[in-house]
Amino acid sequence: MADSKTDPRAGFRMDKTGNEYRLAGVIDEHANLDFLRGVQGRITVNIRDVRRINSVGVRQWMDAMRAIPTTANVELVEARPPIVDQINMVAGFLGRARLVSFYAPMVCPSCDHQEEIQLDVATCRAAGGALPSHPCPRCINSVMELDDVEEEFTSFLRDA
Repeated sequence: MADSKTDPRAGFRMDKTGNEYRLAGVIDEHANLDFLRGVQGRITVNIRDVRRINSVGVRQWMDAMRAIPTTANVELVEARPPIVDQINMVAGFLGRARLVSFYAPMVCPSCDHQEEIQLDVATCRAAGGALPSHPCPRCINSVMELDDVEEEFTSFLRDA
C-alpha cells in the first residue's frame, strides 16, 4: 500500500511503497523528514526528484540522518548533482545512510550534448573514484566528459 505526504507550501513530497521512500521537490524548512526516525530494517530512499536543498534544509536533513535508528540499513539512490554537492561539502551529510547511486552531469566535447548519467557508487569506487566512460548518444564516436570539476565532484567516491 502506498503512503504519500505532501507539503503544499514547499512542494516537498514523500511517497512510500513497501520499503521504498521517494522524495521529491525542495528540501527546506517545510520538508518533513521525520519518517526516518522510525525506519526499521533495510529501506531505500530514492532522491532522484529532489530538485534542491537550501541551508535550512541541510540542517533538517542532517537531523534526520542522525535520527536514523542504528538497527536500520538506509540506502540512498539516484542522487542528483545538488545532493552530490552537499555530500562533498558537508561532513556527515550521509549520516548512517549509504549512497548507492548518483547522477553525473556529462557533456559531449564534440556536439555539446548534455545529459545526466546514472552511476553506481561501488563501481566508481572500485575504479579508484574514476567515472566510467560513456559514448555520446548523438555522436556515437565521442566520449562524454564530466561537466564539472572532476576532482571536486567525485571527492565523495574517494572518502569511503
